[in-house]
Amino acid sequence: MSEETTIRDEKFEWAIYVDATLAGLAILIPIPLLDLFFEWIFKRRMPQAIAKRNGRTLSPETVRQLNRSQLSCLGCLLWPLELVWLLLKRTYRTILYFLTVKEATDKLSYYWHRAYLLDKMMERDDLATEEEAALAAQALHQVLESVTTSPLTQLAKEVVANVRHILRSSWRWLRRKQEDEMMAKTRSQMATAWRDLSGYFEQVAAQYEARLEQLQIAHVQEKLVIADAAADVLSPTNPPDI
Repeated sequence: MSEETTIRDEKFEWAIYVDATLAGLAILIPIPLLDLFFEWIFKRRMPQAIAKRNGRTLSPETVRQLNRSQLSCLGCLLWPLELVWLLLKRTYRTILYFLTVKEATDKLSYYWHRAYLLDKMMERDDLATEEEAALAAQALHQVLESVTTSPLTQLAKEVVANVRHILRSSWRWLRRKQEDEMMAKTRSQMATAWRDLSGYFEQVAAQYEARLEQLQIAHVQEKLVIADAAADVLSPTNPPDI
């Protein structure tokens, strides 16, 4: 292994991005609903796996906050219909493969952003308490929703174009954490490209930090309002008669 390759590998932490990569590529599994299942598994693994890489352990509530979906109560009620629609859509996209490739590219970029921000949250110690974790998770979700196109999109397209037998690769990683030829090639491809993305990731981190600060200020202000309201209720409005 050359010195140049060693330097690149130190900048790119595959352990942080492997679950994100497999979650993003899961849509390429050519079996409707099984692709959703593997995406769900790898998405839920990300917080604890990244925490472990940073020498931390997250509470179940913190993991729940980080993994929560954006579904409303109405969305929960409509979930059976949503499931049928997803099944039809995935079946249709299996036929029109180019649509699947487009969605895989978008998902891969999304999960890479998520993995980066989860690692940044651990580094900043934003998940120290459940109250802090709730705000950090909210900032995470909002930043991810705001990301559309990015320099990661082109890399995602290149990775997706080289993927073969993703179901077999995902299953081997889940069972034995065994990396096959496709995963090794993807890791090398990402490690080579990552060195040119540091400036962009700094922008993403700044966006997250700014959003988190806004949420923290709003949270403090809300607590002060509640405290003042409670004090008004407990304090007498009129002086007692003598």
